[in-house]
Amino acid sequence: MDGIYQNQSEITSYLHGTPNPSEKPGDIKFKDINGDGVINDQDRDFIGNPNPRFSYGLNLSASYKGFDFSALFQGVQGVEKYNDLKKIIDYDSRPFNHSVRTLDAWHGEGTSNTIPRSTFNDNGSSQTSSIFVENASYLRLKNVEIGYSLNSAFAKSKLGVQNIRFYISGQNIFTITKYTGLDPESTDIIDMGTYPQSRAFLFGVNVKF
Repeated sequence: MDGIYQNQSEITSYLHGTPNPSEKPGDIKFKDINGDGVINDQDRDFIGNPNPRFSYGLNLSASYKGFDFSALFQGVQGVEKYNDLKKIIDYDSRPFNHSVRTLDAWHGEGTSNTIPRSTFNDNGSSQTSSIFVENASYLRLKNVEIGYSLNSAFAKSKLGVQNIRFYISGQNIFTITKYTGLDPESTDIIDMGTYPQSRAFLFGVNVKF
């Protein structure tokens, strides 16, 4: 992708070889890699990398008197994902709505150079291109837990058990990413709306008799 066509004269000057009559202002402007004024399979190139350059994690734990704390951070760096959710064609048969970014779609000269017009016809979104390839690197707080254990002597004398520990934990608390899809951690190379991992909070009691 090399922007959005803003007017007809831009299309005519850019596609000076054999202009495609279906090209309209508001359509995706594809890069003319070989410079012949025609957009065809000669302008294809390899883009994106679905394999992370590296993955990492950080496990923290601490305790003080009866309190304990643990947290797990996990992330990947240097990975790209094909975000099919960015497709803006109204005849598309995907079983979910468009995102709110559709409200910022091109609707006149100068209104957008990144999101094509919304249409029942093709605006270039039917073609695989770099408009869908996004940086899917992320850092996520996967798990965090805070607990408190009663004094063992108190637990034995008053409650008749060896130990009682109360805890509250959370999963997938927050994610830092530039990816605009639902979940950068999705294992799908082509993200067609994979349901994101749920955020969950749990409370529990561990009793040791």
